[in-house]
Amino acid sequence: LSTIAISQPINRYFEGANGRITLLGQASLDRFKEDPFQEWYTKNHDEYEVDQNQNIDLSKADSITIFMGTWCGDSKREVPRFVKILESQNYDLSKLKIMCLNTGFQNYKQAPEREERGVNIHRVPTFIFHDIEGEEIGRIVEEPVETLEQDIITVLAGDDYATAYPVAKSMIQYFEEFSVKELKKKKSELLNEFKDSENVYELNTYGYVLWTSFQIPRAQFVFELNAELFPDEVVVHQTYARFMDALGKEKEALGSVKKGLKVEPENERLLEMQKW
Repeated sequence: LSTIAISQPINRYFEGANGRITLLGQASLDRFKEDPFQEWYTKNHDEYEVDQNQNIDLSKADSITIFMGTWCGDSKREVPRFVKILESQNYDLSKLKIMCLNTGFQNYKQAPEREERGVNIHRVPTFIFHDIEGEEIGRIVEEPVETLEQDIITVLAGDDYATAYPVAKSMIQYFEEFSVKELKKKKSELLNEFKDSENVYELNTYGYVLWTSFQIPRAQFVFELNAELFPDEVVVHQTYARFMDALGKEKEALGSVKKGLKVEPENERLLEMQKW
């Protein structure tokens, strides 16, 4: 059986059947200095050497929010390093808010109170910098493009900053400006814009986030776009088959399975899906 602690306003946790503890919702920094998180937090914090040659001015960041997962390798690596940078600059850590997200499919990258809703979190960790009015200045998604120090400087300076996931960033902006119906008419333009993308998982992950937050038309559009960008990647056909099957569209799901089997005829997962 699994248990979940819900009595505390912060540091809530979920203990899985395998005994793994996952923090959910807002967490205090001190909690990471305790078991079972201490091992990776302390190691990655203490071993990181902050680049003292970088002139980091955090005065514009009136507050910072980190969305992370205690189950996520990138979060385990980058969050302790990020905190050490803040400490090196004597940043007021009371202005730092840490929000831990789930990893289960039904609550994929979601917080218990849905604090991530409307913030467009598709990768963790995500570091968001806010000005004194609470408006977002900018963000670093999952990992730095250059270094954490340099990326912080670039974001806070208001310079043009491309995250490690520019295609997902563009799609988030497009969904804010256009309806799915309008974007379907622009699909050829989007395919041309994203034709040089090399990361099949960028839109795949973003599509899952949309799916599990019940933004079904957007999720379908993203999955279909990704399948056209990467027709020779099995994962896009597996994902779309699962998605359409969940919607009860068996014909479309089977069609995607067949496309995947053309790419990889011996793929066990697809062969199992073919039996649906």
